Amino acid sequence: MSESVVKFSVIDLRACVPEGITLQWQGKELSSGALHIQIDDGSDANNEGVLDYGSRWAEARLQVLLSFPDFASTLEALGADPELARPIQGVIHSEGEIRDDHAFVLSGPCELADHPLLNKAETRAAILSGT
Repeated sequence: MSESVVKFSVIDLRACVPEGITLQWQGKELSSGALHIQIDDGSDANNEGVLDYGSRWAEARLQVLLSFPDFASTLEALGADPELARPIQGVIHSEGEIRDDHAFVLSGPCELADHPLLNKAETRAAILSGT
């Protein structure tokens, strides 16, 4: 491996989208409430990346859990199947430019695992680059 390439592991990541998303469920549009994203640190988790300073490019693969605590609480209160309230597993494939100040902003698609709340063929997730 070249001296200009640095491997890294992500050991903690927590993010929250307070406005959440709109879910379509059983023909109705529902607000999810806050969306929480965190690293899935399960036994087979592989949350690693590479910084290639030679090409000024960063890449990472992160296994994550997406949860909607407010929506999950509502489902539980209604007596819905507990499987509907469990977190959704995903894998984020991110990449982006390494900036002059050594910061990097990663963006890319998130592959979602099967989940009884989602129609995988109709559901998309991605991490969008900020500024």
